Order: sequence, then structure tokens, then C-alpha cells
Amino acid sequence: MDYQLQDQTLIFHFEGDFDNVAVGKVKETCAALIETHRPKLVKLDFQKVDFVDSTGIGFVLARYKQIKKYDGELVLCNLSSSQKRLFYPSLFDILARSPDCKYTGKHIL
Repeated sequence: MDYQLQDQTLIFHFEGDFDNVAVGKVKETCAALIETHRPKLVKLDFQKVDFVDSTGIGFVLARYKQIKKYDGELVLCNLSSSQKRLFYPSLFDILARSPDCKYTGKHIL
């Protein structure tokens, strides 16, 4: 995972499988960065993600609840059509906004 903080936007870029193992490695870091910076917008970029399971859905829901505490917004970026179908029932409100993520520079974890 890498991330970037620009203005009031925090962007996380994931790659590979977004499953129990991967989520376990990134959830504390992501949650801590959101708590520390309290961004107005959090973007989760799935462009390089090959597979998402129910743990990945749970991770997104948890980040959604976390960012809402600060009146922020969460968007999912670069979802494949199969990922959209997977997230659709649980995350309809978030999926209504699925832009491309644009950024310069990054922090790699």
C-alpha cells in the first residue's frame, strides 16, 4: 500500500489481493492516518487490486464509518466491473461517486 496526503484529501493505493491477510496488514495504518489528519476526503484506489473478499468489504465499511465521524467523504476509485458488483449491495452510496484518482507523489508503506 502507498498513500498520499494532499490538501484535505488522503489517497490510499492498494495492490494485489485485498483479503484477510492484506487488510490485516493495512487497516491499523489507514485508520491511524485518518485519525491523525482528519481529511475531508478519503479515496481508496483499487486500480491494482486483483481480488477482494468480504474482509475487504468490511474494511471499506469501517473506513466509511470512521471518516463520517469528521463529516468527511469516502470514495472508491478505479474499481473493476466485478469489484463494483461485489461492493454494490453494501456500499451503494459510496459507489455513486467512483472517480479516477489523480495524485502526484506518494508515501510507500
